[in-house]
Amino acid sequence: MKKNKTAAKIWFRKAKDHLAFARAGWKESKIVSDTCVLCQQAAEKALKALLELENVNVEKTPPLKTHRLADIIEECKKYYPGVEDFRNDCDRLTVYYFDRYPADVPLNLTEEDAKFAIEVAEKILLFVEDIISKA
Repeated sequence: MKKNKTAAKIWFRKAKDHLAFARAGWKESKIVSDTCVLCQQAAEKALKALLELENVNVEKTPPLKTHRLADIIEECKKYYPGVEDFRNDCDRLTVYYFDRYPADVPLNLTEEDAKFAIEVAEKILLFVEDIISKA
């Protein structure tokens, strides 16, 4: 089946925007929570770009309307087994997503979490960009 590079690029562009904003925000403000949330979103959209590349419409696939990166990885690895390498890091990133809302028990994210989030998001985006560029 022909790859849907157009849809993949749209999703990937949004992922790059989130990562760029996370980096800039971290550099300027050192706001941990928003940096972590944006990096989770960058990783999520990048992984969903891989699915779009394979003609999986993530917006119309109920199990993929999730922020749980492990679920997205599970679907992605059908096409790209290498995504499995990101599973543990993505489990941690998924937790960060939930810091976007006030909670009874705050996550108390640290500077280490923000740096980790940026690093993981960068690795995932490089992985995805390589695949899309070769499609």
